[in-house]
Amino acid sequence: MISSSFCALAILSVALALPMPDDALSEQSSNSTTPTVSFAADPSINVAAIYAAAKAATSDSLATFPTTQAKTVYSTIYGDWLNLTGVSAFQFIADMDVDCDGVAFQCEGNSSSEGTTSFGHLDATQVPYFVIPDQFTSPQLKPNALGAIICDGKMFYAIFGDTNGDGVPVDADGHAQEVIGEASLLLAQTCFPDAGITGANGHGPADVAYIVFGDQVPSGVGDTTIDIGELKTLGDQQVKLLQAALNIDGGSPASAGEGTSQSATPTSATSLPDQSKSSTPE
Repeated sequence: MISSSFCALAILSVALALPMPDDALSEQSSNSTTPTVSFAADPSINVAAIYAAAKAATSDSLATFPTTQAKTVYSTIYGDWLNLTGVSAFQFIADMDVDCDGVAFQCEGNSSSEGTTSFGHLDATQVPYFVIPDQFTSPQLKPNALGAIICDGKMFYAIFGDTNGDGVPVDADGHAQEVIGEASLLLAQTCFPDAGITGANGHGPADVAYIVFGDQVPSGVGDTTIDIGELKTLGDQQVKLLQAALNIDGGSPASAGEGTSQSATPTSATSLPDQSKSSTPE
């Protein structure tokens, strides 16, 4: 007589040998512990073409700031896209220093941060945010405004969560030595995961595009955290409107420079100096 335990073992062996149904595979995939970036742009967005258009849209200069205290590289904020059909944004291309102000002010390598951000106490390890110089003012710029950041050929969404320049030294002309190109630790590490980003070490080359939808603020912005889902929803909506306004075809090229399509903006980008540096806390 064949034992019941032997029969159970045989049935189990057969079951394991059978291919897994597609729906089961899908469920397994959805339950995977592999981390995903929930504030990344939708794949239908043509990141490379938008990046090229941002580099080329240089007619309406709003303000210019150095990217370092050494003042060897400068970045200009442009308003060419402020009055497009159905969408409004300004943009600039700069480096990416690291900001740890707020809850995570004692982040590794950063000794000069403070416990508050300009509009609250955001957690730089949990919230993707970018920084604008304190001297830059614009009717189109609201606190916690939406931004689309293009870094290393990828696009991520963030909010305007902090300013810099308050209390920094002044130059010989009496102007605050404010610099441009800065983001929260989370955003910087997401943009450049293999670069050893810390509070004292950012991304030096001035090749990151910051597209700011100054009159758009996502729902769910709190004192220390934000609703990432609302951020992504509004980000995808506004960038798709921008893409349409620029007559850019949709797509998902792997990196900037691949598969670009025609744009209403001239495609001959104005190059910025490719100067590497180690970022210092700001």
